[in-house]
Amino acid sequence: MPDKKFTYLILITITLLFLALISFLIQPRYETFLKKGELVFEDTKKQLNNVKEINIDNGKKKISIFKNLDSNWYMSSKSSYKTKNETVRKNLIQISELRFFEQKTEQESLYSRLDLDYPKNDNGDSKLITILDDDKKKIIEFILGKKKKNGVYIKKLNERQTWLTSGTLEMSSIEHDWLETKILDINYENVKKVTINRLNKKESFSLTKDNKNENLLIDNLTKEQLPKSDLIANFLGYFFTNLIFEDVFERKNINDSEVIAKINFQLFNDVNISSTIFKKDKNKWINISIDSQSALKLKENKNIFVENIENWTYKLPSTKYNIADAMLKDLLVED
Repeated sequence: MPDKKFTYLILITITLLFLALISFLIQPRYETFLKKGELVFEDTKKQLNNVKEINIDNGKKKISIFKNLDSNWYMSSKSSYKTKNETVRKNLIQISELRFFEQKTEQESLYSRLDLDYPKNDNGDSKLITILDDDKKKIIEFILGKKKKNGVYIKKLNERQTWLTSGTLEMSSIEHDWLETKILDINYENVKKVTINRLNKKESFSLTKDNKNENLLIDNLTKEQLPKSDLIANFLGYFFTNLIFEDVFERKNINDSEVIAKINFQLFNDVNISSTIFKKDKNKWINISIDSQSALKLKENKNIFVENIENWTYKLPSTKYNIADAMLKDLLVED
């Protein structure tokens, strides 16, 4: 009888060892073969030129960026406005250079500590990153979590294992960080005339550059009206210098009651730039209109950074508010 028990014990032991061996063999590849320093996405660098679409989803908002036939990048979630090519490429390169550094938890209940749970509309900061090729095939899909010095936490979507990687990766979920925010950059020296029209015609005025191309002089002043200083008027000539936006939407229709001012710039090369500044939701916005010939000249001189500028409404930065609000009385000596 003891011999039978001993035989059963040996058989059970052999069976358990066999099952353990099978369990070991069927474990995911990363647990047996991955080494510290290996690339997380080994083939990505070879496929950078095949990337057609990038999606970033934090559970609250989804950013979708796509590459057009002109090989430039645009944000479909922002009415196909142009994004910065260098920012897109930088992030793709950062993904391709991530390397395994340290294994972390496999427990789903602990994912949230690393911001690696699936993005939902809650307080988490995880981001689902999906990279697609020309055929809409997924090249990469992973969850991006917390950052550490010289590293980020990630989890491949269909794997339980989480990792701390070495390398940097931004993949911002803020639209503004991706968009080409520069609109115009007109040098003061190129400005010939500035006209500012307001609903109150008494506050409408124009300025013309002097013969030395130094100062903007107020036109048609009466004997009683004395300018404070040439320099005070000059700052209006910088309105379109390094003009950037804080937000952008497809062109909005506006009511006359919302209009603050209509500003027109005439340059020495006969370029004309017209704009309407209006107030909405306590912010100032601008619609810009440029005729085709003027737009062509601006493009040749690298003064404009937007295609089809008349399709868009831009939120002005606060740094341009003083120019937008300037009144004639602000330029004159008080009585």
